[in-house]
Amino acid sequence: MQIDNAHSHVLSHIKVDIAHQELAQKIKTSGNMPEIAKTAKKILDQVKNKWKPAAVYRWLEFQPTDADTTGRIIQNSGSKLDIDFGYSIKFLKHASHALVSVYTAGRELEQESMKASQKGDLLGAYFIDLIGLIVLEKTGNQIKQIAQEKAAETGWGVSPFLSPGSVHGWELEGQIKLCSLLPLEKINVSIRDDAVMSPFKTISCLIGLGPGYDTATVGATCEVCSKKDKCQMKDNFSIH
Repeated sequence: MQIDNAHSHVLSHIKVDIAHQELAQKIKTSGNMPEIAKTAKKILDQVKNKWKPAAVYRWLEFQPTDADTTGRIIQNSGSKLDIDFGYSIKFLKHASHALVSVYTAGRELEQESMKASQKGDLLGAYFIDLIGLIVLEKTGNQIKQIAQEKAAETGWGVSPFLSPGSVHGWELEGQIKLCSLLPLEKINVSIRDDAVMSPFKTISCLIGLGPGYDTATVGATCEVCSKKDKCQMKDNFSIH
């Protein structure tokens, strides 16, 4: 089966809505603290429409290699890129193709958070950062949906969502190789030599696709995630 791996696709007009209740559900307060909820609502109203999520993605051929932890991505030009996935290679043993993507909440929220911090409004900055995480989560769901739609179209299945720096063994440094496959400048994202991307609320990911998978729904790898005990993407956030 042929999958178009010749082009990158840019999503620059992603619609993300956040209701007050969604933000409230992410905040778990200790005791009755209506002022916290009131402040969160106020901050959300202030920054509404300031987030500018964008994504770039591409389908590529994927092959295993003789190395235990390495997978090979083959571009349409025939060039090959070997990536050390570490422990997460176990999730790609059935992959014949991969969806590679980078998506971001945009620079505007980051700037708003910095402004709040400079004014000494640390709670406001916290809420803006939290809103940015929600934007990232919803944008990521749209990338997952693209993979799931391709799985439905092909009758194949998908791997869990994999991201450098979050799964044991796939080190953050692997983000540099992954990002080299995409035109990051088209979504106003850059990556430094230490593999940190800018804006900070930006994620790179890979989702495997192949006939050997038994699910067409993109899952998570939380059970092996190195940050599972301090994950900011959990359903509940605590303020004490």
